[in-house]
Amino acid sequence: MNVLKLNLSLAIVVLIMSCNKKSETSTIALHKTNKKNKVEEMAISKKEEIINVALVYLKDGQEEKFEEYKRRGAAILEQYGGKIERIIKPKMLAKGDVELPDEIHFASYPSIEVFNKFNQDEEFMKVRKEFAMPSIKDISIFTSKNTDFKFKKETGDKTKTYGIALVYFKEGEKYRKQFGEYHDEACKIIPEFGTHFERFITPFESKGRVEKPDEIHRFYFDSPEGMKQMGTDQRMQALFPKRDASLSNLIFFIGEAIL
Repeated sequence: MNVLKLNLSLAIVVLIMSCNKKSETSTIALHKTNKKNKVEEMAISKKEEIINVALVYLKDGQEEKFEEYKRRGAAILEQYGGKIERIIKPKMLAKGDVELPDEIHFASYPSIEVFNKFNQDEEFMKVRKEFAMPSIKDISIFTSKNTDFKFKKETGDKTKTYGIALVYFKEGEKYRKQFGEYHDEACKIIPEFGTHFERFITPFESKGRVEKPDEIHRFYFDSPEGMKQMGTDQRMQALFPKRDASLSNLIFFIGEAIL
């Protein structure tokens, strides 16, 4: 009888261990499936995401009214699952020939459908008419999508020095390829100087005086010193001719984040 009880106990233990192992295996499999689904959802989300970039020029004395527009507009945008993800205050024009804007806005939307619904929202249209239109002297807007460029996306803050590049390629696929080669080589070097990437996007619609670029890049530096060191680095200096030969124009703003 004792032997029978012992054998029975062992059988129960083995059964429990077996069930636990199956449960653990199922949990791991479920976790992997969920992780895979999450990655796929993120890929779809990134592909459908819309990023609106605005170069804003304000009328003198209308800053407070424009701030009210930003507060009210952002609250409505959040109801649609979007957000004002970054606002840059440009301090200098490092390259190009364009008037320095007062602010550069980056707003993100889950999809083009959400983007269109938001812009047709009656409350938002009232806010825009009451606060934005009277305060804005001029504006150039680039409605964009994410590029296929794979990079480690990082997020800066108000302590960082930001760079915004509007990139214009020469006509012909070979110039895009040439710029891609420059970019791949440069990306191996510039992290050494505390450079981090936030956005690589491609505009597909635009309005305003500033010509639609082929790409817009947003990145930040850990310090102004790192930015200067990167610009004078011999390896980067050797790459700049390849970059410049592939572009018809480059507008490069340097500034600080106010959001």
